[in-house]
Amino acid sequence: MVSSTKRSRYFLDIDPELRNRVKAIAALQGKTMKTWLTEAIIEKLEDDIDAREGLAALGDTAGTVSLRDYLKSPEETRRVQG
Repeated sequence: MVSSTKRSRYFLDIDPELRNRVKAIAALQGKTMKTWLTEAIIEKLEDDIDAREGLAALGDTAGTVSLRDYLKSPEETRRVQG
């Protein structure tokens, strides 16, 4: 299936040494530089999204117990409930 979405080109100015390293790694994996770089960018974006979602989850306090309540002895808990 041919995609009808328009793509934009991005020209990246990188040091020749880095370009050669990327080209070599891509070749060793049987990929083009374009494919390798695209996959690397997608992976980085997914990592960033995962990190943001993880941090957001840390702020979600629904269904949690405070440390003070957790550390109460069973005796104190029974006294509060009874």
